[in-house]
Amino acid sequence: MTNSLRHGRPKSCFHRLIHPASRLSLITASLLLVLVMSQDASAKGEPAEAFVKQLRNVGYFDTAITYLERAETMAGVESSFVAAIPLEKAQTYIESALHSRNAADRDLALANAESALRDFLGGESHPRQSEARLQLGKLQMIRAAQLLAGEPVETEKQQARESYLAAAKTFDGIVSDLRGKLESMRGQKIDPKADPEAAALRDQYRFEFLQSQLNAADAIKLAGNTYADPAKEGKAQLEDAAKRFEELNKKYSGYSPGAIALSHLGELNETLGKPDVALDHYLRMLEEPSVDQLREAKFSSAAGVIRIKLASKPPAYQEALDRTAGWAKEIRPNEESLPIVQEFRIQLAKAYLAKAADDSLKKGEIGRAKSEGRELLRAASKVPGPHVEQAKAMLADLGIEQETETLPTAEPPSSFDDALEKATQVVTVTSDLEEALKVIQGQKETPELKKQIADIEKQIRESYFVGIQVLRGGLAMVTPDTNVESLNQARQILAYFLYQTKRLRETVVVGNFLARNAPGTELGLKGGLMALTSMQLLLNEVPEDANEGLIRQLESLGNFLAKTWPDDPNAAAAQGLQIRLLLKKDDFDGAQALIDEMSAGNERASFKRLLGQLLWNESIVARTQENDDAKSDALLERAKLNLQSGLDEIEGNLVEVEGMQAATVLAKIHLMKDDSAAALKVLDHSKYGPLHWIGKLGSPSESFTGELYSTELKALVGRMLDSDTPETFLDRMTATMEKLRGAYKGKESQTKLTQTYMRLASDLKEQLDTATPARKVKLIEAFRVMLKRISDATDDTATLRWGGQTLMSMGEASMEPGQVKAAGQAADLLNQSVETFQSLPDQNDPTTAYLLGRAQRLVGEYKASIDTFEGLLKAKPTMLEAQIEAAKAYEAWAGTLPPNIAYKAYRAALEGARPGENKKNTIWGWAETSSKTSKLINRNENFKEKFFESRYHVALCLYLMGKAAKRDADMRKAIKVIREAATLFPELGGPERRAEYNALMKEAQRSVGDDPVGIAQPGPN
Repeated sequence: MTNSLRHGRPKSCFHRLIHPASRLSLITASLLLVLVMSQDASAKGEPAEAFVKQLRNVGYFDTAITYLERAETMAGVESSFVAAIPLEKAQTYIESALHSRNAADRDLALANAESALRDFLGGESHPRQSEARLQLGKLQMIRAAQLLAGEPVETEKQQARESYLAAAKTFDGIVSDLRGKLESMRGQKIDPKADPEAAALRDQYRFEFLQSQLNAADAIKLAGNTYADPAKEGKAQLEDAAKRFEELNKKYSGYSPGAIALSHLGELNETLGKPDVALDHYLRMLEEPSVDQLREAKFSSAAGVIRIKLASKPPAYQEALDRTAGWAKEIRPNEESLPIVQEFRIQLAKAYLAKAADDSLKKGEIGRAKSEGRELLRAASKVPGPHVEQAKAMLADLGIEQETETLPTAEPPSSFDDALEKATQVVTVTSDLEEALKVIQGQKETPELKKQIADIEKQIRESYFVGIQVLRGGLAMVTPDTNVESLNQARQILAYFLYQTKRLRETVVVGNFLARNAPGTELGLKGGLMALTSMQLLLNEVPEDANEGLIRQLESLGNFLAKTWPDDPNAAAAQGLQIRLLLKKDDFDGAQALIDEMSAGNERASFKRLLGQLLWNESIVARTQENDDAKSDALLERAKLNLQSGLDEIEGNLVEVEGMQAATVLAKIHLMKDDSAAALKVLDHSKYGPLHWIGKLGSPSESFTGELYSTELKALVGRMLDSDTPETFLDRMTATMEKLRGAYKGKESQTKLTQTYMRLASDLKEQLDTATPARKVKLIEAFRVMLKRISDATDDTATLRWGGQTLMSMGEASMEPGQVKAAGQAADLLNQSVETFQSLPDQNDPTTAYLLGRAQRLVGEYKASIDTFEGLLKAKPTMLEAQIEAAKAYEAWAGTLPPNIAYKAYRAALEGARPGENKKNTIWGWAETSSKTSKLINRNENFKEKFFESRYHVALCLYLMGKAAKRDADMRKAIKVIREAATLFPELGGPERRAEYNALMKEAQRSVGDDPVGIAQPGPN
């Protein structure tokens, strides 16, 4: 019995050095000493109950039993305690059983406990009888749980079930007895101030009354769970338990047992296959007040929430984490070993690992989730219990084997100076070992060498642990006379040892303390830098939503280091770390302030360039996603200033890849501001120009080279358009296009090249539309010469297609306002574009087909244009631009036909044409296009613009149909369409489009004999 009662007491080095026989003598001597001391105390009025509790708390169960057996004969022990000795024995036996790992000793202890309880209950009446009955019920539940430990057979399950139901009867008996007592007390109207003892007894009875109800329902629930299929075979017990818990919660929710019933109801409904009901009870439990009595039930409910969320399809891991992850940080030291805490840790780890398995997340999020799950499993695996096997298996799935080696112990130092001397020796030894390790690792690997490396690494690791123990012992011996410099040296070595053993949080504490208590010294700086580095590493492990406190610490320490050691480059790096953290949080103003405070140099310059590029990205987001042009322009200006300053401040002649990228972004900003000269100046800059450096540094990514040359080409196009002598740029334009073509490789090269060229062609048309006639002629001639050179020098499809598109853009820009069919030079240019498109080998390519059909329409080849679009739309029926072009072709064609045929052509433009195999029109016509885009106008500006364009042409076709057939009815339909559009959308897509609608409305009104009043003006907003 002695061994089982003392189980769990750690064996120190001292115990290991004592001979077994001597150890037995020491135990006997210790026991006699306790008894002598207790007898002496008893003579003075022994606090026997408190003394027994202390013995149980420290695990001296055998000593407590011996003391209780003699307490009856001791003088000074209160008679009420003597009468409760069997109850105290029972409590001691129960606790010893719970601490024992030996099955035989455990069973014997439980049997002794039950015997002691029955002796007590069979004796004279005692105020603690209800407490004894509670203990008996708990004991019956413990014995049931022991029967279910491991892998119980059916007979053991049956015995456990009977024991649980017996416990429920015991608790029900207590409830019945105490109900009467409490009712009689209610009639007495006890005043706590006048009769505190009676009030205390009433409170005790109330607690035992409620606790017994809770325990009875719990015992029945556990009895139902002993079946192989609890929801089916144990349904009667589970429903009985649920009814009891519901009543307890309903009547006594203000008391802890009534609140705890919610957690049990969650478990019951989860077992009965009612996850929604279970979740509601779990969440209600978590919302209960934060009091100590409810903490275990809250951990249990948190675990239940996670189970239910992870069981959903797909697993709602983030909802589980949002609701329960905070509880992991609230585990108290006295709760670390609770079984329910380990269950919670494992369930929470499952949620984190489910998140880590979501490959749609960013790598950083996945890494942090995996790290959180790993730490929870490690913590759970260190606490003995049935959960350990599962925790270790989950760790093994992560590729982590639990460490089984026993860490070395060190002989305690005799003084602080002794500790410092030994720690210094450890530093020397580990340094020598690390040097030896470097030499060995450079040799060819063999099995023997591999073992030798492992041995040395183990020696180094053990040396660090020894050093930590020695220094901690020595620092506890510091006196007012201890030399401050030596003290700081010891702290610095301790921080180093902690850092080397990856004990990052402890490194932060020691290093931070050292830095602030040794300002301006080398030791203080070293400690601060180790703390700073440890914080950085911890940030990679802590989830973003939980790292705010760590970031504040890091910022505080970083500021301190930068100000205390302003001339040290390592301390200055702390400021850089702060800037990176601010940028990570998108705090651009805070980062800007810190950057501006930095001393001039390459580091400040690099941060300016980094900030500039991030501001550029934000400006794009503001413009494209937030539709906030003012914000975008402001961000763009800040980006330009930071990038320019960051590039100008580069010291020396070496430009890094990052600088080359920054210069390219700056050139793009200049282009966005329509300053092609400034963009080209940046690209060509003798110091940081990316066109100069790309040949030396190489491309930092697959896409960068293409982006660089497309930026150069766009800048050159802009310069040609701005210059009075555009022909001077021809040679460089030709060379740049050749380099651009070579930059795009792989399967998507043609697509990327085409997109680049189409943007350039669009820019060219915009510029030509606003150029003076004389300038337009000069530009067209220059581009024609360039296009001729390019077409003669290449057979690249994308490049030739760009040539055709450029010719088409120039031809369209040469047409007179309102002209439908090109003539003169415009027709010449457009015909050249048609020839170019028709000569391309990829006639089935959607881009080629679209451009060909559009060029054919502009030169008046309407049937050919419609044929081209029919072929394209059979393959891509939802290509909106092609549908609009096809409708325009029908509409323009109708304008060239006799009235009777024109009517049919306008109807085809309006209602669609060219039925496909499904009998539906391949070409939608304006009406269908208007209908489809009307549903998408809130999606983006493009759909909105297309809607108002197509709606206008619906009205236009109706009007032209009426004119061709002299049918007022059609023209009145046109008026109705415009009126309805103006009623629903008073702005009608903007001033220009509204003016078109208004002009058409007046013309239609005039044609049918109405007053040409046009559209009513929209009212004020």
